[in-house]
Amino acid sequence: MAEKKTRKERKEIGNSCVMCKKPLKRVKRYYRDGSYYCNNNCYTKKVEEDAKAKQEAAA
Repeated sequence: MAEKKTRKERKEIGNSCVMCKKPLKRVKRYYRDGSYYCNNNCYTKKVEEDAKAKQEAAA
């Protein structure tokens, strides 16, 4: 039998975009690398930001 998830387990899905902090709607979720974004643009900005921070830390 399938077990029902509790509210806390269901709420683990991000409520807002990691990059821009906009609230996410079910239809507009974009999941990459363990995080939820509002669209591909926010995801690519986050990747570029992380790469830039990594380069600065290495220098």
